Amino acid sequence: MKTLLVVDDEPGVRFSLETVFQRQYRVVAVENGEQAVEALRTESPDLAIVDILMPDMSGLDLLPLLKQEDPQLPVIMLSALKDVSKVVDAIQRGAAQYLTKPFDVDELRLAVRMALRNAGRLNELTALESEMTRWYDTSSIVGESRAWRETLAVAQRAAASPDTTIMLYGESGTGKELLARLIHARSPRRNAPMMPIHCAAVPEALMESELFGHEKGSFTGAMERRRGCVELADTGTLFLDEIGEMPAAMQSKLLRFLQDHEFMRVGGSAILHANVRVIAATNRDLKKGVSEGWFREDLFYRLNVVPITIPPLRDRPEDIPLLVNHYVSHFARECRGAMESVHAAAMEILCNYPWPGNIRELRNVIERAIVLNGAARELTPAHLPAELEGGAAGTSAGPSPASFPVSLQQEVRELETRLIRAALIEAGGNLSQAAVLLQTTRRILKYKIDQLGLD
Repeated sequence: MKTLLVVDDEPGVRFSLETVFQRQYRVVAVENGEQAVEALRTESPDLAIVDILMPDMSGLDLLPLLKQEDPQLPVIMLSALKDVSKVVDAIQRGAAQYLTKPFDVDELRLAVRMALRNAGRLNELTALESEMTRWYDTSSIVGESRAWRETLAVAQRAAASPDTTIMLYGESGTGKELLARLIHARSPRRNAPMMPIHCAAVPEALMESELFGHEKGSFTGAMERRRGCVELADTGTLFLDEIGEMPAAMQSKLLRFLQDHEFMRVGGSAILHANVRVIAATNRDLKKGVSEGWFREDLFYRLNVVPITIPPLRDRPEDIPLLVNHYVSHFARECRGAMESVHAAAMEILCNYPWPGNIRELRNVIERAIVLNGAARELTPAHLPAELEGGAAGTSAGPSPASFPVSLQQEVRELETRLIRAALIEAGGNLSQAAVLLQTTRRILKYKIDQLGLD
């Protein structure tokens, strides 16, 4: 249930607003700005309705304080004055709407509903941008092998049950996150965001904040309130990748959330609720982790409701030609290359290689071939790494330096150039946003741009 914060010094107005909204929302009513700021910190409202004319602190003075605490909080201003300058001032300070007293109840209800809907869309857009949806197109799920069809069949059935927890098992590179996105896209929760947390990539000290969010000032560097992935995924899906790497202390907190869907932000005191479906993934043996003591037994059984094992690429060799053709078409289009077919000899090499890195390794091989040979119309053995011809990595004598078209340094430079340019285009030239997309800092990105001589 959404929470509305009502700020008005008139008891009659507070009572009226509580009566109007109490059946649909949880209403917290206060009489002045000081109480409003405190309520914002403790009650975590989703929207505020604020009177402009109040003693000590006016609504216009309170508005920037509320926005400072929670920049995403929608605020509706009320006033008995029909002063255009006040309206303009309120909108400029961040108000979502301005209504005059005596207000029309239906108009106010509509204003609240629209403001909450717009705020939800903003949260969803932020979530979608932060997870870089364009890099995870579910159309990349390719395969006709029996093993893969059986995996997809289980995933499809599990997707239809929107509250069931799913556990994905598979080696690195088999496409666990891609399958999780497919499950989300085919579920009743598909219109809400899917938020991923890569447990192995988040420092232990920041894991709780990443998961549940934090309040302003809760720790050094917490300059403003931040919603965690659980809150951003409300009504959608929370994807916990590499769950086996989650610290022991966080495992108990995650278990508590899974049991009642309630949580608190770091440094907060308000109990919040999030309705999410959890999909977890791992390349480790969690049963072994239970026996060895590094993974909680109760959490294992809570997550392992519908286990789905993704077969490695070596166990589905008939899917390799389909994947090769898919990635040739995909990267020729993305990298503006001319390649449109695969030579039979090259396909034989690709099909005979055991792919210890699974689909991710195959994808990288095809991408490199097209990036470095953009004018070629056919993928040939000469475009493939020499170690592929030896079967398993390390079984051949190894390529000579002359067999590589470029040096490692040159190849890395070209790849960095392409990725940085793509991120800058995606971010509209904004260095800070591009750095977020590339998971680095603005300073390092600026250094790389100068080093590579980019415009």
